[in-house]
Amino acid sequence: MKIPFLKITIVLITLCVFTKCAQISPLTGGARDVTPPKLIQALPINKALNFKSDVITLQFDEFIQLKDLTNQLLVSPKLKTEPEIVADGKSIKIKLKKEELLPNTTYRFYFGKAIVDAHEGNILLNFDYVFSTTNYIDTLKLTGTILEEFNAKPVADMMVGLYDSNIIQDSLCYNTTPNYVSRTNENGEFIFENLPYNQFKVIAFTDKNKNYLYDGETEKIAIRTTNLILNKDTSIKLIAFQEDPSKVFVKKIVSPYYGYSTIILNKKSKIAASALNNTDAKYLYFPLNSIERDTVEVYYKTLSDTLKLLSNNLITKKIDTLNIILPKQNTKLKKYPLLKFNLIGNNLPLNTNLQLNFLSLIDTLKTNLSKLKITSKEDSAINKIPVNVRWISPYKLQLTTKFKPAVNYKLKIDSAAFYSENKLYNDSVVLNFKTETKTDFGKLILKLLLNKKQNYIIQLINDKEQVVREQFLQLGLASSNAVTIDFIDVLPATYKVKIIFDDNEDNKWNTGNYLLKKQPEHIIIYPKAIKIVSDWEVEEEIIIKE
Repeated sequence: MKIPFLKITIVLITLCVFTKCAQISPLTGGARDVTPPKLIQALPINKALNFKSDVITLQFDEFIQLKDLTNQLLVSPKLKTEPEIVADGKSIKIKLKKEELLPNTTYRFYFGKAIVDAHEGNILLNFDYVFSTTNYIDTLKLTGTILEEFNAKPVADMMVGLYDSNIIQDSLCYNTTPNYVSRTNENGEFIFENLPYNQFKVIAFTDKNKNYLYDGETEKIAIRTTNLILNKDTSIKLIAFQEDPSKVFVKKIVSPYYGYSTIILNKKSKIAASALNNTDAKYLYFPLNSIERDTVEVYYKTLSDTLKLLSNNLITKKIDTLNIILPKQNTKLKKYPLLKFNLIGNNLPLNTNLQLNFLSLIDTLKTNLSKLKITSKEDSAINKIPVNVRWISPYKLQLTTKFKPAVNYKLKIDSAAFYSENKLYNDSVVLNFKTETKTDFGKLILKLLLNKKQNYIIQLINDKEQVVREQFLQLGLASSNAVTIDFIDVLPATYKVKIIFDDNEDNKWNTGNYLLKKQPEHIIIYPKAIKIVSDWEVEEEIIIKE
């Protein structure tokens, strides 16, 4: 029977209405998976006793991958042969040489942040697998922190090693890998678990090349000078330091432009630099020569191609020669902008002469002082100020003009006021500055109660850890432990107080030494921030008990 066209149309419309004409829409996919992988089976089981297998299989509930395994995995005690560890679908397979396992020993595979799911990258944090080659699991725990001695900051990613205390060897960490290893987190914290009752030597170092050996002064180190007797859960604190380099050498030579070079050393030393050839001596100038420092500056003129120097180390008595390749002199250049002033911002420090520092040697006989003009502005009046100067070196000119405090000044230097020994002249310069006054500064009175009769260095440090003030204390047997120190004319800012125990009385902080089992000189940084405001006196009391 044929169905009329009208009835078919009515049926289709009705179906569309009741089904709301369903449309195809994209799937939303649901909420993002934030759950890390979960271990569902381990063969042999986790914390297995009398372990004799050479393959470990860890089965998880989802597909996983291993990331940064080299840096994240810690195996304690360290295996003689590195285990082969691979991710395979939802499993991790560990292959090791069971014949190399030590008897009566608990082993721990700590994966850190290495295990992540394959799709969302969720981390299975701090997962470990433990087994024992005997019939019990070692359970002792060792925790600790490592702080930098010089600034009390935590040291992250430092390898902490436990060594057999029976090994009598001064150079132990140079050529022997630790029995047990851990690593500090971003807070300088470390943890060992499943340790046996035993005695250990404790040594930590940054281990930059991941060889489990201490490579000397290129790495930071922290040591415990006595053996750790581990018979219960224990917590310790270590102090990190960097040893002084045993040798002095040139790290880098910088010659930013013709006429000036800087020799950068790897450590401070007393270097007496001189010309290798006597004929070149009159063309060279060495500021601060023979003073202990980690840079050697040299100004030169007339020379070309190579600067040949003799470097005499007054401490080690070693003499070296240096060949410095000189930059080409720009013969087309006539003017030079190489001029700096000893201002802080736009302020001339209190009781300080204005100083012009040239970054090349100046032909002082060609100086035209008539091209230096100074004016002051007081109560809207512009006054001309006489210019008085003196050369304190071939590249430093000091204005001996007496400036009034809290006054705005303008120094104008016309073009060609100064000529360098390389026949370049200065461009015109206009310098606006203000002289500081006593009321711009604050004063800090420190009342210290110290616990030992010895020498101290008391430093005021800013938020960049720079020393802005320093005083030395010497407490003899008859001295009082209560001492008052005044820091006057301190710029308004927030500071902290650093107290250095100057054990060897040389007025400087000294680092430690591993072979001598010597810790660095102790430092206490007073935790309270001290705010100094202008024209105000602050008093702070510090009691040292440790």
